[in-house]
Amino acid sequence: MKRREFNLHTFNLLRAGALAGATSGAPLAAQETTTMSEPFSIHIPDAVIGDLKQRINNTRWPDQIPGSGWDYGTDTAYLRELLAYWADGFDWRAVEARLNSFPHYQAEIDRLRIHYIHAPSARDDALPLLLLHGWPSSFVQMLDVLPLLNDPDNHGAPGAPAFHVVVASLPGYGFSSLPDFRGVGFPQTAARLTTLMHDILGYQRYGLRGSDLGANTSVQMALAHPEQVAGVHLSGIIGALGVSEPPRFTAAEQDFIKASAAIEGEIAYARMHMSKPQTLGQALNDSPAGLAAWIIEKFRAWGDTGGDIEFRFSKDDLLTNLMIYWATGTINSSVRMYYEFVRDRGLTGKVEVPVGMLMSHKDLFPPAPREFGERLYNVQRWTDTHVGGHFLEWEEPALVASELRAFFGTL
Repeated sequence: MKRREFNLHTFNLLRAGALAGATSGAPLAAQETTTMSEPFSIHIPDAVIGDLKQRINNTRWPDQIPGSGWDYGTDTAYLRELLAYWADGFDWRAVEARLNSFPHYQAEIDRLRIHYIHAPSARDDALPLLLLHGWPSSFVQMLDVLPLLNDPDNHGAPGAPAFHVVVASLPGYGFSSLPDFRGVGFPQTAARLTTLMHDILGYQRYGLRGSDLGANTSVQMALAHPEQVAGVHLSGIIGALGVSEPPRFTAAEQDFIKASAAIEGEIAYARMHMSKPQTLGQALNDSPAGLAAWIIEKFRAWGDTGGDIEFRFSKDDLLTNLMIYWATGTINSSVRMYYEFVRDRGLTGKVEVPVGMLMSHKDLFPPAPREFGERLYNVQRWTDTHVGGHFLEWEEPALVASELRAFFGTL
């Protein structure tokens, strides 16, 4: 089977994101849904890299109050340092070779190409497991934890439960295609990923692990197809969303709700994504400095960094993630998902399939108490952690792998 490469011609096709004869904006009938899948490899053209370097060198830097650091937002001194390395020190071709060491594919599902890595275990008793990232991350968040899951025997956990691992890019992210029609939010994404797991890969029963927006997508998959989903593993509950009527909250739940309300200023980014994503996209898609500033500030604030972003994320980590957004032009489509999901939140109700929670106390978003989680989910395992923040697969891959083995091993 011919392996598809990422190049400018392919990228233009991905932008179109529609099957021949499909009408933009109109949902396809069930019989028109395509489930073609083929191998894929990443190759960013030299012209894209050259243009990036020129834009970095021509950055028009803003002023900053001396000594203010990160107080007003992204620190210009650190951003200058990062972009100088992006232009002259970062070895994208070495990163690209590492990324291509994983088995990549694209599946065409209901007018969109979905990029995914499929890394089956050699173990016959392995459970299929789909890993889903969120914003402002990408599929690379899951790469360090992947070998711990599909090959535990050779990664420090002989005899531990193993997984057939699937790592997918959400629609409009990375090497998945950019929707050119409205309405691709959580429920629509969940439907496509259900098709991927069940119809294309042929897994009749599988587990889910979701981070951030990937967690919301996982919940939609579990609500829509509980007969397929063996269990869902999550981290974090952002605010008191999901409780339809105010019940009698415990003292711990009241503290959580107050703490969630207290960080309202931190989610101003989400309000912008939900209301005017196209306005924001004009700037972020045109400027490497703007894109980097918008994204890395969240890694510093949401990760367990103690204010030092490189305590958790190296420059190469940050730039690998940024390069995927930049080279594919997906920052606009990634933030547009917020606009879509607030207009179609999808299915509601308690998730009745087994749920495991790994609740970080170092995420910027306050940790929910177990009793609050049990209002939303059928919680079978609850673990609090004081290491690792919002990007746990990246920050503490061994911890995440251990928790996934412990949770799914009981199902």
